[in-house]
Amino acid sequence: MNREYLVLMGDFETTVYDGQQYTEVWASASVELYTEDVKIFTSIDDQFRYLKSLKRNIIIYYHNLKFDGQFWVDYLMRVLNYELALDKLSNKEWDVKWKKNNRMYNNSFKVNISEMGQWYRIIIKTGNYFIEIRDSLKLLPFSVERIGESFDTKHKKLHIDYKGRRKAGGVINQKEREYISNDVLVVKEALEIMFQEGHSKLTIGSCCLSEYKDICNHSLKQNVFNYKDMFPNLYEMNLPEEHFYKTAGNWILKSYKGGWCYLCKGKENRVIKNGITIDVNSLYPSMMHSESGNIYPIGYPMFWTGNYIPDICQDSDIYYFVRFRCRFKIKKGYLPFVQIKGNILYRGNECLETSDIYDPITDQYYTEYTDLDNTVKQSIVELTMTMTDYKLFLEHYNVFDFEILDGCYFHAECGIFDEYIDKYKEIKLNNKGAKRELAKLFLNNLYGKMASSTNSSFKVPYFYDDKTIHYVNITEYEKQPGYIAVGSAITSYARNFTIRAAQANYYGNQSRGFIYADTDSIHCDLSEDELKGIKLHDKNFCCWKIESEWDKGIFVRQKTYIEHIRNTGEYNVKCAGMPDRCKSLFVMSLNGTPKPIEECSEEERKFLYSNSKPIKRTLKDFCTGLIVPGKLLPKRIIGGIVLKDTCYEMRPS
Repeated sequence: MNREYLVLMGDFETTVYDGQQYTEVWASASVELYTEDVKIFTSIDDQFRYLKSLKRNIIIYYHNLKFDGQFWVDYLMRVLNYELALDKLSNKEWDVKWKKNNRMYNNSFKVNISEMGQWYRIIIKTGNYFIEIRDSLKLLPFSVERIGESFDTKHKKLHIDYKGRRKAGGVINQKEREYISNDVLVVKEALEIMFQEGHSKLTIGSCCLSEYKDICNHSLKQNVFNYKDMFPNLYEMNLPEEHFYKTAGNWILKSYKGGWCYLCKGKENRVIKNGITIDVNSLYPSMMHSESGNIYPIGYPMFWTGNYIPDICQDSDIYYFVRFRCRFKIKKGYLPFVQIKGNILYRGNECLETSDIYDPITDQYYTEYTDLDNTVKQSIVELTMTMTDYKLFLEHYNVFDFEILDGCYFHAECGIFDEYIDKYKEIKLNNKGAKRELAKLFLNNLYGKMASSTNSSFKVPYFYDDKTIHYVNITEYEKQPGYIAVGSAITSYARNFTIRAAQANYYGNQSRGFIYADTDSIHCDLSEDELKGIKLHDKNFCCWKIESEWDKGIFVRQKTYIEHIRNTGEYNVKCAGMPDRCKSLFVMSLNGTPKPIEECSEEERKFLYSNSKPIKRTLKDFCTGLIVPGKLLPKRIIGGIVLKDTCYEMRPS
């Protein structure tokens, strides 16, 4: 960490009560790293005055700046009338960019919020010093409670009742003091461990990339190439018009896909008995390591045009990408994996069995459709794939009206990530607590930086008529990107590994076998002995481990399922968007053992009890239309943000 900055950990407690129209900070804590001298204040104003009184450049972390940062921005704009550190680029209202730090005036600030609403930092200049407010959640992506457990910190997360008539400038009792003190001390300890290891970048991904660059540039074990030689900026490589996309980066970006998440048709919403769930040990590091035998593109590509793949693409040290047009239909007995996003004719999250157009009115598929200009068109789609996806595509699908448009190929190397991965694999295997958790973070967060784009679009706060803070999106493409060719290849190898394992255990939608997959796991109603094509080992790369064996489960849709674990008797509930509080309430109703009725809120009583008797639900109740109380919905009001009690509703996908 830069020695010119004093580094602290901070936390806010904010008012929560029924019917509130205004919110404020009633308790604020901060502690300097490498001390336990926690300062507690009764308002955000007192906290800010304290930071200014230090007369130092300061970095102060908050765990989940998306929440605490709303209070800082409101305070800076509404109370202090600080100016936004913006440069106007033209006469257009929102043609702006943030000033560089050395051009900021006193009593001004800027925020780093992505167009997707990710908060990274707030930088304030006051009294010729900078106060930089950062998000520790971007470095340590866990809850405070989990940090305390996983890092085995001396202090642990405590609990209090958030609701109550509190106010800024009020009295903070001893229990509340202990609560907020522990919150800052837990994360402070984890940050100290990070910094002692030399990891002080803004995000965990940036820390990973920084270390990997250092290995590439300085390690004798690495190839003779340095980082820039291996991974040049492909968005700066311009392409001729016949390739349709302006740069090599934009062209290859079309091949970049996420993990494979698929539920077999015909197996949804059924109670399935006696199954097993297996996970890949460190899927992405496994695919990046030379143990997998995978090769990775480096340097600049060579492009071709025409309906062919060059002979050189068959060489063992070549990795290629291909863009083509076709119609396709899944082969009998094979699992689908192709998704088409950004096309109104297809559902973006569906693994398609065919490119033919589905008409829900007639419940039929058609090879032709009429567009808005009344032109009849064939259901031919354009796809860009890595060679890994392309080979799997030809195995799983029959293709028609097939034509290759163009492609590109790279020289490729095996083992370019080994030194980085070996270091953290060894730490993970031979340590517990903080060192093991850090190793897992560094194993799993490098690959994502390789796929980062040039998109640096951001949000700017402004006051609206109701005196609450709103945000406007500013479009910008100035970020230093990752090396998309490797980012796309890594995720492609990972999909391939999971899909092939699922396919080896798939016997049809009405048969026992593969049920569901999500990126690095597959779920089957098979015994361990019946699994095929699966290499089991608790720790080794490119192997699977048994995550659980369950006696009954139900799979509703992607990322929504429940399994009753045989050896623990507990339910494993996965449901995208459902908070843990809601999951806990639903499990209580499954077990028929709710918390005491006098401890329930009105909505909880309605969900858990009927005529003062516990309601006992079944797995079949875990379905579309389920409504569970306990969800907190953020709402901006004067002063900052509040979390309103509402219900989670499982809506149709």
